[in-house]
Amino acid sequence: MAEEQQNPQGRELSTEELVKIANSLNAQVQQQNLMIRDLGDKVAKKEVENSQLRAAITQLQNRGGAPQNVPAEDGGITEEE
Repeated sequence: MAEEQQNPQGRELSTEELVKIANSLNAQVQQQNLMIRDLGDKVAKKEVENSQLRAAITQLQNRGGAPQNVPAEDGGITEEE
């Protein structure tokens, strides 16, 4: 696709042009890899946080803490945190 943008007439590209295109694509791939790693780290942190919160909730429920469901004034059920 990048080659089509660089070469709309269908002419043969020089070695320098091909190297330039390859380097550009390689830089894009490296940037995407960094973004993916960063997002993976963020997801891992959230998973740890969620696991800790689940453990805390389970501990509170096992202690006989506040009831999980409390009737709302309008007759519906709301969850208490």
